[in-house]
Amino acid sequence: MKDVVRLLESERAMEQQFAATARDEPDHPGGWPAAVLLVHVATWRGQLLNGLRQAERGEPVAPPPEDVDAFNAAELARGAGVSLGDAAARSDQALTQLIDLWTTMGDRPFTWYIARTSGEALIRNSYAHPRNHIAEHFIERGDPDVGHQLYEETAAELRKAGAPGHTLGTAIYNVARARVSQGRHHDGLRLLEEAIPMRDDIRILAATDPDLAPLRDNRQFRTLVKPPP
Repeated sequence: MKDVVRLLESERAMEQQFAATARDEPDHPGGWPAAVLLVHVATWRGQLLNGLRQAERGEPVAPPPEDVDAFNAAELARGAGVSLGDAAARSDQALTQLIDLWTTMGDRPFTWYIARTSGEALIRNSYAHPRNHIAEHFIERGDPDVGHQLYEETAAELRKAGAPGHTLGTAIYNVARARVSQGRHHDGLRLLEEAIPMRDDIRILAATDPDLAPLRDNRQFRTLVKPPP
């Protein structure tokens, strides 16, 4: 992985801006409030931080939570009353610690879900993951152009950094969904054609994704999501 620190620092700046503007946003019916979103991001950064510290010390790395949904539900319940300011501070502190640890240990073999190096794990956990949630937050609150632009920027930066397919594929898929919502079906199909070979679970997800419903009757789309023989 290239440009790990640059990507993480750009994410820090984006999250700081997000937290500052979210203080004045009205409630919206869908999705998480900004404070809950940042608690979620901070919690998962803490999980990765513990694993990387174990690896740096040469200790066996405790595996990350297996039941992600149950873990999220429990952690979000515990963080439900956290203020936006405190949530943003937690997330920023965890990111600072991860950047500091990266400068010490660098890229090395490290298994964390589908990541196989410390750099891959960091970019998935602390760059792509929070950006996906923040883009969704903008879309849910009625600012799809902002969310779609964040998807675009994320995919472009991951391409530039040489991100592996398991991370880049998801980013490209998100841009494809944005294209379809904009009525740009041909562009969406082209991006799906690129993303699906990177991760087979994208094919499975795309088949029932409501954001891709306008493509359901398209022959090329049906071919792309068809299960392999």
